[in-house]
Amino acid sequence: MIYRMRIYKAEDDGIDAFNDFFNRYLLPVQLRHGARLVGRWQSEDLRIVAVWEYDSREAYETIEEKVRLDPDSSAAQEHRRSLPRFFSEREEVFMSDTIRTRAGV
Repeated sequence: MIYRMRIYKAEDDGIDAFNDFFNRYLLPVQLRHGARLVGRWQSEDLRIVAVWEYDSREAYETIEEKVRLDPDSSAAQEHRRSLPRFFSEREEVFMSDTIRTRAGV
């Protein structure tokens, strides 16, 4: 398994729109193509942290390609242009599990 963590520094006036956009538009497309959301959290300092799980890096790349080609993704990005700015920073990190009992070692 691999995990992808994205951390966003949300804009104060766009955070509600960001969360709504994610739940209405982004999450359904990701789930439809096999992405597994471990969790998505909002911190007190307006950071959004999302962690996704994939079987492998190759599985991630396959899912991401399907998401990019999905017509709902294009529609979502078109709709996003009408919304306030969601975030000022974004960081993405890929991680692997180091706990042996879960990793099957």
